[in-house]
Amino acid sequence: MSEPPSRILVVDDEFGMREGCRRILSAEGYEVATAADGLAGLELFTEGGPFDAALVDLRMPRMGGLELIEKLHELDPDTVILVVTAYATIDTAVEATKRGAYNYIPKPFTPDELLIPVRNGLERRTLTIEARRWHEERERRLLEVAFERSKCSTVINCMTDGVLVVNRERQVVLRNNAAAHVLPDCAGLPLPSPLEGLQCAPVRDVLAEALGASSGPMIVSREVGIGKSTYMVNASPVFEPGGEVLGGVAVLRDITALKKLEVAKSMFVSMVAHEIKSPMAAIEGYLNVILSGIAGEDAERDRHMLERALLRARMLRSLVSELLNLTAIETGAFVIKRVPLDIGSVAAMAIEACQEKAGAKDITLTCRDDESGERPVLADRDAMLSVITNLIDNAIKYTLAGGHVGVVVERNGMYAKVIVKDDGIGMTPEERDHAFDEFYRAKNEQTADVPGTGLGLTLVKRLVDIHQGTITVDSAPDKGSTFAVRIPTV
Repeated sequence: MSEPPSRILVVDDEFGMREGCRRILSAEGYEVATAADGLAGLELFTEGGPFDAALVDLRMPRMGGLELIEKLHELDPDTVILVVTAYATIDTAVEATKRGAYNYIPKPFTPDELLIPVRNGLERRTLTIEARRWHEERERRLLEVAFERSKCSTVINCMTDGVLVVNRERQVVLRNNAAAHVLPDCAGLPLPSPLEGLQCAPVRDVLAEALGASSGPMIVSREVGIGKSTYMVNASPVFEPGGEVLGGVAVLRDITALKKLEVAKSMFVSMVAHEIKSPMAAIEGYLNVILSGIAGEDAERDRHMLERALLRARMLRSLVSELLNLTAIETGAFVIKRVPLDIGSVAAMAIEACQEKAGAKDITLTCRDDESGERPVLADRDAMLSVITNLIDNAIKYTLAGGHVGVVVERNGMYAKVIVKDDGIGMTPEERDHAFDEFYRAKNEQTADVPGTGLGLTLVKRLVDIHQGTITVDSAPDKGSTFAVRIPTV
């Protein structure tokens, strides 16, 4: 698509001069408009513009050329203004230039003497506009670069992972706040700073290995211990389009929690294997003795062995059930239905369920419900029954024959409290601190023959927690234990 012709305004009070200029310029392909005086020229420029150039006479009625030049320059500084006059002097030339004129064309003139300065002026105008456009484009791009750099800086500084960037000269040129926190010595280094200035040798080595990449993308990963934390350091080289290594970047991610989880998982698997192995070995041993007949025929002895095997089998079933419940709670798959519930009636059900076991050890099992306020709790019936039953069952296990286990239900404003108190063997301070840990069981002469999985109190604690309740324990050796559960009321 061709460029539109340049538009030129001719302002002169002489008709012959206006018409001569119009013909010369029109013959060269310019679009020409004319005005008979300064005021008419100003109106035409304002209403019919824009104009690329203007030829202005100095002496005209209503508005002189110098005033018109000044006003045209204010309206459009890029318009090329040429003074056409027969009264050119040094003073008028200086004054016209100050007001925005580009050049002089003294009268009379030939067509070439008119066209040459017009062409030069239009070329200058084109170059000026193009230069301004490039300048504005450059400024815009610089602003974009600065904005993108600012965005990148903001993003990198907001990252919780530490980020270090080094150039090909092995200088640290960028670090974010997280990296400065992880590596305190890095925070004090000026940028750029030699990589050797980092005091953490493993991080230096990972970055150095990434910088030494010969060809192709690569990621160097290494676990690094920094202080009491463990970090996974991933470093990679940065390549130029030609394949040359431009620098390297390292990301430091805190995996301390993951490492602890890994250790906990390993311990959990080990404890589960141990808890399953012992009863399974006992069951297998009892059954082998009975089936092999190596101990002769003794119905009473065989019955006793089968009872012991059954007890171990029940322990295994209880272990599996509690493990499944704990897993469901931890993964969010455990479904509870919290409704207004009379905690006293649930406690009564739990006591009834444990009466037979208490009677077998000649343990007195009592319940006291103050029934004050009659404010129900917001809880799941089955979950609360499991909590109270587990606590009573646990109290019976660790109470000697002829002892006492008491259950008290109290309602105090925003909470209902269920207290399970026994006069059993009690716990040491260390045992009390670990009472709710998974698979934890006190190891002493008094507990050696007490069956259990070590998961009952853990399950109780999880169930109380998901009801936004609390559970506490108060215990001392040979003084018994008191467990107190608080559940919010409606």
